[in-house]
Amino acid sequence: MIALLASLGGMPAMAETVDLPVVVRLAEGASLPHEALLEVELLDVSRADAPATVLSAHRYRIEMLPAIVKLPYDEAQIDTRMSYVVAGKVREGDTVLLRTTTAFPAITRDAPARPEIVLEQMAAAPVADMPRITGIAWAAFEIGGRMLVTEDPPSMAFNDDGAFSMYGGCNRFTGRAEIGDGTLSILQPLAGTRRACPEPRMKLDQDMVAALEQTTGYVRNGKNLSLTNAAGVTVLRLTERPE
Repeated sequence: MIALLASLGGMPAMAETVDLPVVVRLAEGASLPHEALLEVELLDVSRADAPATVLSAHRYRIEMLPAIVKLPYDEAQIDTRMSYVVAGKVREGDTVLLRTTTAFPAITRDAPARPEIVLEQMAAAPVADMPRITGIAWAAFEIGGRMLVTEDPPSMAFNDDGAFSMYGGCNRFTGRAEIGDGTLSILQPLAGTRRACPEPRMKLDQDMVAALEQTTGYVRNGKNLSLTNAAGVTVLRLTERPE
C-alpha cells in the first residue's frame, strides 16, 4: 500500500501537473523501517557547479519495497535542453535512514520513462567502530540537502597530524582539524587563495566554507561521509574520490 501524504513545504503551486512514475527499490542488504515515510524529489541539475533546484517534492507512506510511486510535477517547468534527476530518502524523525547516493536521470536526455531509484542504508556504525576519515580524498555531492552535480566537485582531505586542505570549487584552503570519535571541528580562520571566479563557482566556494563553519561532527557510512552540525543535521555529504 502506498499513500501520497503531501507536498513538502516551500514548493510553488503547480498549474498543469503530470505524474512521473518512479520505481523505488532497496539496495542489497538495506531494510525498510516500520511505517516508513518516503520522500521523493524531482531535481533540476542543469546548472553546472551549483546545487540542484527542487522542482517537486512529495511524501509517501509505504509498507514495502520495491514499489511504484507517482511524483506530480509542473510540466511547464521542464526544458528539454536541461537535465533532471529523481532522488529519494526515508526518514525516521529527523534522521535519514535510507537515501539515494547516485543520480537517476528523468524526463529529458533519453532518460527512462519510468526511472528506477535505489535507496542505500544510511545507518551509522557505532562511534567506537567508526572507520577513519584521514588519508582519504573526499568529494562533495550534496550541500545543505541539495544535490551537487559537477565534473569538478569541491574536495577535501584530513591528515593524521590534523592538517586539513580543501578545494572549494574556486579557491584552495588549508587549516587544522580536530577529529575525535564522531566529532569534527575545523579551526577558523582558514588560509586560502583569493582567486575571483565566475558564478556559480564563487557561491560554491562560500557554501563550502559556511558548511565547515557549522560542522561539529561526522558520520561515515562505507564510502560516504556526512558532516553534521550541533543539532545532528547533515550540512555536507561527500564520497571517496577515485584515485
